[in-house]
Amino acid sequence: MGRILGFDYGRARIGVAKSDERQIIVSPAFLMQADKKLSETVKKIKLKADPMGPFELLVVGLPLLLNGKEGEMALEAKKFAAALELEFQIPVVLWDERLTSMQADRLMRDDNRTRKERAQSVDTLSAVLILQNYLDMQHLKNKK
Repeated sequence: MGRILGFDYGRARIGVAKSDERQIIVSPAFLMQADKKLSETVKKIKLKADPMGPFELLVVGLPLLLNGKEGEMALEAKKFAAALELEFQIPVVLWDERLTSMQADRLMRDDNRTRKERAQSVDTLSAVLILQNYLDMQHLKNKK
């Protein structure tokens, strides 16, 4: 098994998380400031991620609306996922991330972090939650 990268896409910042080689434990990898050009952002992500690899899969959070439909951010996340797939040349999975940012913020609030500290960490923690939820579901499927 190889590592998996998870992404919380945002227009300003992109949180990145990585799994261990056994695909059980997820940890924050890095936070990337988004460039105006998506292709430049993706190239920078690959440069920063390559030393942590190799990777066999990428998981991108898909921010669906609460009613399950795709909004503007979901369409942007899909474009981001397509650009990652081209750059990394490995499969990309889109994973429903509804309420992940709220969950991350609540976890940090419970940890008594200030608003500023939460703002700096919410994207990477969201990426961790997205990837961990994905891995947990895969392990549950494999147990059946």
